[in-house]
Amino acid sequence: MIPVMPRAVSRRAVLGALAGIGGAVLLAGCDDEVRRTPVSPTEGVRADDPATWPPDTQLFIAARQRVHGYRLALDVVTGRDGARERLAELWRAQRERLELLITLGGVPLPELLDEPAVSVPPDTSSSTSDGATGDTGGATSTPDESPRPEAKSLGRALRSDHTQACRELSTATATNVPTLASLVAQHVAAAAWLGAPVEWGEMAGPTGAAAVPVLAVSRPAVFGLEVVAARSRDEERADYESVLDPLRSVTRQLATLAGAAAPVAPLGYDLPEPLETADQRRELARQLVSDIAPAALDAAQRLPGRADELTGVVRVVSDTVVWDRALGTPAVPFPGMTLP
Repeated sequence: MIPVMPRAVSRRAVLGALAGIGGAVLLAGCDDEVRRTPVSPTEGVRADDPATWPPDTQLFIAARQRVHGYRLALDVVTGRDGARERLAELWRAQRERLELLITLGGVPLPELLDEPAVSVPPDTSSSTSDGATGDTGGATSTPDESPRPEAKSLGRALRSDHTQACRELSTATATNVPTLASLVAQHVAAAAWLGAPVEWGEMAGPTGAAAVPVLAVSRPAVFGLEVVAARSRDEERADYESVLDPLRSVTRQLATLAGAAAPVAPLGYDLPEPLETADQRRELARQLVSDIAPAALDAAQRLPGRADELTGVVRVVSDTVVWDRALGTPAVPFPGMTLP
């Protein structure tokens, strides 16, 4: 069979193909230029139009005002001096970071209202012997100043605010949910520190696959704390057991919430050895507990808009702050994350 020669390509077709390639290269070059030209995050932002602000800016502004009110209240209340001093540092760092997040979005900082979360009650102790005052001859007794409320009153204010804060959290975008959840969790833990812990009911979340990463770190923490508690005595053992009981409860609830997504729990976990000294055991306990809050905040990113489940995340993170304090871990402004 005589092979068929391929049809010759016309000069016009060749020129047309080259022109097409050149145009494609030119357009690709233009695309590269577009990609190399970053769009400013503040482009289009107008200070007087919240509709143009970056997502969640108003939530950051509301949180900044709340933190300012808490800091002012520290100077109003009395007692628990060590806790108040440390909380002042933490809340100062929170306010500074929130202000940075706001201004990076091109929004000017609104003026703060100097309204402490707790105020001195009005003095009602002034009285007269016959109910009269002034020119009628009654003698008035006025103390030098009204008594300052106890620090626990600020704890009650923090506890009361957490419901609204969790409701606002459910309106945040997935990007900023971890930051705001961490902030609320720190405030809930501060309420416990000041003597007014939140009384939680059954956890409503995280559920399904979102609960699995949290369960994956809480189970080893339970196992590890059981081991170090068994090798400890007296006050050291009491510290671990004070964390173990609530941690077991949270872990059981997480397993239930995960449902069919929950993997079967292994019989045990590898732990670093030796654990012969109190320092070695304490370090392991701190490491195990410190893994829980970041996992919970990661889960929060899967739960935007779900108020009940995000409240569960806040509970887990705030609980870890309380457990950290029992184990001697220093407090941080945003538990479970580095500064946002």
